[in-house]
Amino acid sequence: MSLRLEVLKWEDNSRGSRMVQRIPAQGMADLKLGARCIVQEGQAAVFFRNGQAMDTLKPGGHTLSTENIPLVSKLYKLVYKDAPFQSSVYFVSMKPFRDMKWGTKEPILLEDTKFGFVNVRAFGKFSIRITDPKTFISEVVGTEGRQDSTDIERWFKDVVCARFSDLVAEFMTGKSVVQLQSKRDEIAVATKARTADDFQKYGVELYDFLVSSISLPESVKEAINQRSQMGALGLGGGGQGYMQMMAAQAMRDAAQQPGGAVGGMMGAGMGLGMGMMMPNMMNQALNPGMGAPGMGAPAMAAAPPPLPTPVTFHAAIGGTQQGPFDVAALQGLLAQGQLTPETLVWRNGMAAWTPAAQVAELGQVFAAAPPPLPSMAPPPLPG
Repeated sequence: MSLRLEVLKWEDNSRGSRMVQRIPAQGMADLKLGARCIVQEGQAAVFFRNGQAMDTLKPGGHTLSTENIPLVSKLYKLVYKDAPFQSSVYFVSMKPFRDMKWGTKEPILLEDTKFGFVNVRAFGKFSIRITDPKTFISEVVGTEGRQDSTDIERWFKDVVCARFSDLVAEFMTGKSVVQLQSKRDEIAVATKARTADDFQKYGVELYDFLVSSISLPESVKEAINQRSQMGALGLGGGGQGYMQMMAAQAMRDAAQQPGGAVGGMMGAGMGLGMGMMMPNMMNQALNPGMGAPGMGAPAMAAAPPPLPTPVTFHAAIGGTQQGPFDVAALQGLLAQGQLTPETLVWRNGMAAWTPAAQVAELGQVFAAAPPPLPSMAPPPLPG
């Protein structure tokens, strides 16, 4: 093939989708000695001679040394079927290529502290930039001719997804999937750092990496929504709170059934009956051996109320605080003469120490006190 080009340059008209432009587009050409290569800003060019990368050309004008002298090349063609000294130039765009998409092909199986094992999907965007044109041409473009960003996107997104999956599995240790949405930026930064070596060996830099969405299974979303509704209604997070919410929803749905006023009243009655039956149904679920009254099992007997707590008093006896004493103990102190109506007493709830005779609860103590013994002194002698 003979390509008589004196000036080689690349005007990118692909609207930013073309990463590499090869001249000639296929194969190689007998570029003549002295051909000029113009590299524009934001580009680099890799010059190949006889199948070997000779140099990476920076922005500016360059004269190519191709070993093809115009007069001598004609003599060579008398012997060779094609020109023996052939060359090509790869123009490479050095700007970042954005809006590349990535996503997990298969769900990521994670162990959740609240929901058990959960399948999670993730989606996002990333952008790359070529940092070593010669390595990129050799390792990525090669002889297969990958030149557009769409071809390169398929090449690298598998690497991104693999590193992202490993990182999320490590992050989820001892955590719940509900925390993933709030940690998307941290996970993105960590993924970018972890893939640095993977991209560098291809002469590419992962310029940006964004996690747009982490999708949870519908069952997990429904459980989270129900838990939020229970919290808004002031219900507990256990099974009892869930049963109460289900009963309330049943009452609402039954009341909304069509059928006019009569149908509305019947729906409301049905919902009310369901709400009244729900505690008994829950009790049967938790205690299978206990049946409901009238259904082949005796009704559960009501538990007796707790015993009343006796009232106790502290008393000031002998100048010191003693007690507490209940009413029977105070009667004993009264019989021993240690308690008098003027003895100061106090119990929980009284504002201050009070004489015992003025406390209503101790009225029975002094009412039951025995009369004083008759005087045993002899009568006076007669005068």
